[in-house]
Amino acid sequence: MMLDYSIELINDQARLERLVKRLASTPVIALDIETINWWNRHQERVALIQFAFQTERQPKVAIIDALAKLNLDILRLPLELNTTIKVIHNAVFDATRLANHFQFSVAPIYDTMVAARRSGERRCSLQAQAEIYLGLHIDKGCQGSDWSRRPLAPKQIHYAALDAFSTLLLYENQIKRKLNGTFQSKSKILSQQATLPLTDLSTDLPESNVSQVRKIQCPQIEEKVPLLETILNASSLALLGIITELPSRYHPDQLTVSVGSDRVGLAGWIIDRTLDSDTGLDEETAKAGIAVLHDQGLIKVTPTRRLEATGKGANHWRQLKST
Repeated sequence: MMLDYSIELINDQARLERLVKRLASTPVIALDIETINWWNRHQERVALIQFAFQTERQPKVAIIDALAKLNLDILRLPLELNTTIKVIHNAVFDATRLANHFQFSVAPIYDTMVAARRSGERRCSLQAQAEIYLGLHIDKGCQGSDWSRRPLAPKQIHYAALDAFSTLLLYENQIKRKLNGTFQSKSKILSQQATLPLTDLSTDLPESNVSQVRKIQCPQIEEKVPLLETILNASSLALLGIITELPSRYHPDQLTVSVGSDRVGLAGWIIDRTLDSDTGLDEETAKAGIAVLHDQGLIKVTPTRRLEATGKGANHWRQLKST
């Protein structure tokens, strides 16, 4: 597939203000972010915010350096404007972090991952969907790169731009196929019902994701650790098993990509044992699962940025294995 789009790096206020005016008058914009330490909500930072949109001449991707000294609050206008559709692949991740770090209430949202799941797709990652429907290969080699370094390497800029542009193209493809990607965060739904706001990342998962994984029924374990059993879904438990059995093998980003494309060896066996054989574990679900495990103190990231189970996590997995 021929890719023809321009890229602009936004790292000064004047450029950002011009971009905001353009976005506010654009009916559809695709949105993506790159984060630092996404698995640790206390250390996490948003490094880049990317927007892809159509112009009269050619599609454009604007990459905002969120670590630069910019007044990002002016992005509130296009992000919360009802007349502009924000297209996101896995809005639970991106929109939640924009809310947490910048207090943006992004809406309305069309989630291309949710649309794929609703249509019955098994491989719902952006990489898989772009390959299937756009004939486009997305190289994930830069995913685990250091997004805090400045200046950014050219390959990092092109990787970030391609993710946003691919999301825009996928949206256009899904609209032609009449898919439904309407998304509303669970926290917003609950707030509208006048209940307490969500505080746990593990509960803020799209309904379609919950339907694709099954809870493991282990009465013996539920008696010993009832809290964990109410929090962890099957995907998170599979990831805990992989990290426990293969300590220090994976960087967080490496594991998310690996489970999305590989289901072989010990890691594959653990996934098949924990999930239904026909249930996929895609990259986005893995990312959410790792964050939950870290938040619950079941896994840790070593100084060399490798995943290991904590004593609490290893003990929990051993109890599961013995059942």
